[in-house]
Amino acid sequence: MKRLKKFYKNNRIYCILMLVSLLCFILMGSAVVIYFIHQASSSPYGPRLDHIDEYPAKEEVKNLEKYFNDEASSKNATARIQGKIIYVTVEVDSKTSLEDIQKMAVGSLDKLMDDQKAYYDIQFTFTRDGLPAYQGSKSSTKTVITWANYDLSSLDITTTTTSTTTSKKKK
Repeated sequence: MKRLKKFYKNNRIYCILMLVSLLCFILMGSAVVIYFIHQASSSPYGPRLDHIDEYPAKEEVKNLEKYFNDEASSKNATARIQGKIIYVTVEVDSKTSLEDIQKMAVGSLDKLMDDQKAYYDIQFTFTRDGLPAYQGSKSSTKTVITWANYDLSSLDITTTTTSTTTSKKKK
């Protein structure tokens, strides 16, 4: 104990600085731990989904899926909710025109109630054999579906044939 008192007496400033720095390290460490624990325990969407219970849409999403599966030009359709977005993926015949796809999507909006259309964003993806996906989205703040730029003229959709004849090797 005498050695400790003697050390403190000779190095008083260093001892005080060490205690202050130790206290700072403890405060910084606890702040980091609290920050990461709070992030792990909170929702990944933050406060955006606070009122989602007021707008249940499970039955309507099933009705959307049924609507697209009942359409003559669709082969397979899935619909799911993730956060505030309803994702609809539909596989259609390759002969289905873009206008028919758009009419199908607009008609599907009748399956949702007005307050659900005003709360959820809707993402449509239509796939066709051999063609890129045709995508559209409806924002909760808008009343129309916005379609992605879809230009088939920029695609090289030519088929190439290969010759099956063989030629002799030249020496």
